[in-house]
Amino acid sequence: MFSVAIQSIIAVVGAYTCGFYFTGLFHEPTSFIGGLWAVISAIIVLEATAINTLNTARIRIVGTSTGAIISGVYLLLFPFSLLGYGICIAVGVLACHLFRVKPAMKITGITISVVLIVSTIEKELHPALNAGLRFMESMIGIGIAILVVYAANYLNKTTSLPSEDE
Repeated sequence: MFSVAIQSIIAVVGAYTCGFYFTGLFHEPTSFIGGLWAVISAIIVLEATAINTLNTARIRIVGTSTGAIISGVYLLLFPFSLLGYGICIAVGVLACHLFRVKPAMKITGITISVVLIVSTIEKELHPALNAGLRFMESMIGIGIAILVVYAANYLNKTTSLPSEDE
């Protein structure tokens, strides 16, 4: 039986590896961030059941895409500032509220934070590439979590012992 702990280990290692190498193809200096961001997504999304994992994945996708778009557009127009950071967070919260996806507000804010902070560290990284990489790393983590939970469900069904009634 594949416990949630074993699923988590597989998801973390798989997400980190895929995120790290994917990001390295496009911007090697942020490869570790790519692996970490994929791991964070996998951990957030992985639930005990497939349906719960899919529901959490939907929220993560909405929040990540909203945050990546807002922060990417902001960085194309303006350099990082604390005021701009606050405005981006406010726009993200407002967007989630208007589109009735309030559970995605936290993820939107986290994504905005990651994109903006990475750009202050890696000043030569183009804003569109930065936002795009953070979005794709999140999608990698989500995909790995979904694969792991479905594989575990499949393996649990095929390897479980028959009950006394059978």
